[in-house]
Amino acid sequence: MRAMTDDSPAHTVFKRVCQAFLTHWNAHNNAYPKLIKLPPEELRQFNIVNSFAAPNQMWGVPVEADPGTAGVMIAVDGTEMPLA
Repeated sequence: MRAMTDDSPAHTVFKRVCQAFLTHWNAHNNAYPKLIKLPPEELRQFNIVNSFAAPNQMWGVPVEADPGTAGVMIAVDGTEMPLA
């Protein structure tokens, strides 16, 4: 098994989700988003890095597979924020 590096696909996905959380918190008075949607392969990669937490979840927010997205966060107000 190859060791993961900070630039591995799994870490890249995890960093995108973390950055989206920070952006959401700043834009919505520290509120948590409603939902995160990732392409199925990215969700698999995300769960590798997030393996000590519940699968398909980050800080209590559900993370679901959606083959029709490049990655979005559904904000507390219902708007979609693309994952950078």
